[in-house]
Amino acid sequence: MKKKINSDNYYPLVSVAITTYNGTVFLRKQLDSIISQTYRNLEIVISDDGSNSTTIDILNEYAQKESRLRWSRSPLERGFVKNTQNSIALSKGEIIFLCDQDDVWYDNKIALHVEAYKDKSVAWVYNRLVLTDEDDTELGYLEDTIPNYYSKERIRLLNYTWGSCIGGAQTSYRAHLVKEVMPVDRYAPAHDSWIQLALFPKKAFFIDRVLQVYRQHSKNELGWAKKMTPEELLEREKQAIADNFRYLQHLPQNTTLAFWKRMFFFIVYYLKLVRKGVRKLFTQM
Repeated sequence: MKKKINSDNYYPLVSVAITTYNGTVFLRKQLDSIISQTYRNLEIVISDDGSNSTTIDILNEYAQKESRLRWSRSPLERGFVKNTQNSIALSKGEIIFLCDQDDVWYDNKIALHVEAYKDKSVAWVYNRLVLTDEDDTELGYLEDTIPNYYSKERIRLLNYTWGSCIGGAQTSYRAHLVKEVMPVDRYAPAHDSWIQLALFPKKAFFIDRVLQVYRQHSKNELGWAKKMTPEELLEREKQAIADNFRYLQHLPQNTTLAFWKRMFFFIVYYLKLVRKGVRKLFTQM
């Protein structure tokens, strides 16, 4: 039997799942912003992916002075997806926040997310953010570059196969739901698109407020600040199409997904296969 949520006294343990890799420059600011959250019932769970000694020194320093923080070296193969998966596995909270090592959270971020979970039908929550560079200069907002970023169109089932999703650093999830959909599908573009695809159509709640800084710098694994030549963009698009086709082929075989989703992706893949064959036929005529 599921435990009933008393909305007046809802104060669950929250896990902030952080992944680190050579985060010397910005890690302290991020950790300080989490430690300073107005919501206090939290644990900070860090999975490190083989960082340099300076980063390890910072992790040890914070573990000694902050009892809610613990860190470990990821036993999984290197890479941000596997590292995130490890941080989720180590989390003990009822709600899990995904967290980058180089952002800064506003002090009420966790409190506002937890407030949303008082509605028992809410499965995951996300918020707006502001972009800054490595010198803390504001660059604008995601919706300036992607006008429909926060629209419901973005969180539709087919979009997730392209990696189109709400960025993981903006999200939190009910822990039992996100753990049920692990491991991340090996062909998924990233962990965040996979989690949101697997949870769809469970209810998401959007907090229409900026609750964090999303830092863009030259060493971002992913981000909007990287500039590419037209040739690099074309090559990236070709690779994305090839990866997406392989992902569509694999999704019907993934038993983590509900049967109706597997059938949906089988049909989409079949239609794309037919279209590809017809196009090839016409180009040979």
